[in-house]
Amino acid sequence: MNNSPRNSLEYSNSQLEQFSDDSLLEVLPEKNEEDNATKYVLIKHDYYSTDSEHGRKLLSGFFTSLANSSFNSIVIYLIDKGVKLLDDTNPLHEDFTELIGKTEILIACEDSINAYDITVPDNLVFTKQSLFSMTEEIIYLPDYLVLE
Repeated sequence: MNNSPRNSLEYSNSQLEQFSDDSLLEVLPEKNEEDNATKYVLIKHDYYSTDSEHGRKLLSGFFTSLANSSFNSIVIYLIDKGVKLLDDTNPLHEDFTELIGKTEILIACEDSINAYDITVPDNLVFTKQSLFSMTEEIIYLPDYLVLE
């Protein structure tokens, strides 16, 4: 088993090749331009931002990795407790704001914002959509990350 670290955002669908001397080599396909297209991210909860220091570090690391990724554009959807990341009192608001600066568009569920009574800073640019409208959009996305 190969336990060496690799960037899973860069490679997928590895293949094993057998050589005449019975050695195996894991071959990873090369990343192409299409792999750098738009990345859609659905954030459903903010558990890590409020539950523990370790959880905050994990979520912060995810935001940083995504912000520094080679995707041509990033579209973020916030639903349910994920909208709590918009509130400037959230411990990860600053890290999330840095990620927002790298996104093409940020879409937040208006129903969730109202349900959790989120106060959003005036300088934060995002689009509000109803849950129905967001659901219609999300179900047709070809490939997206879900952060729960």
